[in-house]
Amino acid sequence: MGGLRRNLPITFATFGAGALALIGCPPFSGFFSKDAILALAYERNMPIFAAGLFTAFLTAFYVVRLLVIVFFGKPRSDMVRESSESPLVMTGPLIVLALLAALGGFAFFARNFLALPIEKEVAVFVPALAIVALIVGSGLAIALYRNRMSEPLDVELLRHKFYFDEFYSWLINWTQELLARISAFFDRWIIDAGAVGGISGGTWGIGALLRLVQVGNLQAYLFLFGLGIVALIYFAVFR
Repeated sequence: MGGLRRNLPITFATFGAGALALIGCPPFSGFFSKDAILALAYERNMPIFAAGLFTAFLTAFYVVRLLVIVFFGKPRSDMVRESSESPLVMTGPLIVLALLAALGGFAFFARNFLALPIEKEVAVFVPALAIVALIVGSGLAIALYRNRMSEPLDVELLRHKFYFDEFYSWLINWTQELLARISAFFDRWIIDAGAVGGISGGTWGIGALLRLVQVGNLQAYLFLFGLGIVALIYFAVFR
């Protein structure tokens, strides 16, 4: 991509508003919600606060990296050079969402942030740390990716996204896939072959035996009746 802000100004402006809200840039909506979480974590659980602050740094880095790569610099393909703004059916919702991202935080601030059970020093100190993380992450992304035509951080760990995809694949294979294989075996051999197939096969076998008796021949019926009489006499007399 690259250089899309010239051909897609509305998309660039609305995307920028959403990006600023996502990284918690004041006074966008994400600033108030993110700082409320960090403030409570600072007072109640310091490891969670540290993880949240580091996540804020990472978020600022990758979102600003995205902005720089997609919308700034020189176009990297003919498709980008020939691109044009989307119709109103797409830019209209983007504008509405951008306005909410830019102004929606003030309602949260008035109703929630001011009512948080945190000390005044924390309410000042934590947002300051969050802004520092935002500036450092954004500045690092701009310094690394401005006017770049290729990826400057060619690190195996980053290229494989910290191996999260491989971890998810392994986890799904030994949980969801294993459960699916067990369920398929149970359904095929226990329920279908054992219960359903056994009942239907037993019923069919009993029916086959009864068909041997129901021959539709009067002489055969008389013969079987006679055998029955002989069997009754035998059991009555000798048993």
